[in-house]
Amino acid sequence: MIGDKAISAFVITYNEERNIAGCLESLKWADELVVVDSFSEDRTVEIAARYTNRIIRREFPGYIAQTRYASEQTTCPWVLWLDADERLTAEALTEVRQILTLPGQPEYKGFAFPRKTFFMGRWITHSGWYPQHKLRLWHRDFGQVGSSRSFHPHVEVQGAVKELNEDILHYSYPGGLKDMVSASTKYAATGAEVAHAAGRRFSFAALLLEPPGTFLKKYLLQFGLLDGLPGLVVSVGTAYYCFIREAMLWELDHGAEPPSSGEVSAPSSEGAASPPHPPS
Repeated sequence: MIGDKAISAFVITYNEERNIAGCLESLKWADELVVVDSFSEDRTVEIAARYTNRIIRREFPGYIAQTRYASEQTTCPWVLWLDADERLTAEALTEVRQILTLPGQPEYKGFAFPRKTFFMGRWITHSGWYPQHKLRLWHRDFGQVGSSRSFHPHVEVQGAVKELNEDILHYSYPGGLKDMVSASTKYAATGAEVAHAAGRRFSFAALLLEPPGTFLKKYLLQFGLLDGLPGLVVSVGTAYYCFIREAMLWELDHGAEPPSSGEVSAPSSEGAASPPHPPS
């Protein structure tokens, strides 16, 4: 509890034994801790049971549906969501505590944390990856998990939202480049399906122009070059995502089937609850 504010935290998981202890350790102060697991085949549930008895086993219907379901299982007035490969820093918790408890503070209905990602042996602090403010703490009467803006889950809040200064830490792509390429291909398929369902059709101009434009934006305008070689990889990888998404849109227009998207298939065994960064 922060002051008189009771807080529930939740995480969705699948085969996250390498991540879940660190994640739940950063949330153990919460009044209620809910884990929704998609029948993990490793020690995820065993480890989670050290932190909470609110563990729900449920088939994986997709990231948005599972995240929304998990949020609905919480009972406290305030709700905090982390992915299994994320950590709430002590500094971020202190910042939230100060805002929620000090008199005269505005009545915020949600809080957005900057998320800092560890990739290829270093923290990425440019490249459009930081700061990516993520709305992860909200009052349940004024917010809900939605999907209108993206195929990734996000929180929609009616009321004032405070952008915080202290970080959520994100340990993405534990397998390095192999995981990044695999995830980018998977989410390019989902992006193509979402675009096609919305009525957008393949454009040769988009296929030619968007990938290099995205690379230049990431590497130069968003200072990816200051992140060293990992910044170059992030910039090229995001351009690759755009190229594959447009090529898969061509496949859909011509009746071909891309790989199954994350919303209809079972999660992979690594980083299942953590979609890769979309282009920004």
